Amino acid sequence: MTTEPAWLTKQTADDTVHAVPLDDGVVHDFTSDCLCGPAPQVVPGGVVLVHPSLDGREHQETP
Repeated sequence: MTTEPAWLTKQTADDTVHAVPLDDGVVHDFTSDCLCGPAPQVVPGGVVLVHPSLDGREHQETP
C-alpha cells in the first residue's frame, strides 16, 4: 500500500490559512516568511498560503 504525502492546514491568529507538507525535508514555520517561500493560492472561500515541499508533491497532486 502506497501512502500519499500528507498536508497540514492551519489557521493562524492573523486569520491566514497555511497548507504545510508533513514529513518534508525542512521544518516549516506558519508564517509568510517561512524559508520555503510560501505562495498564495486562491481557493473557494479565500486564499491559502501553500508552503512548497522539497519533493515537489504540490506539482503532482490534484486539488
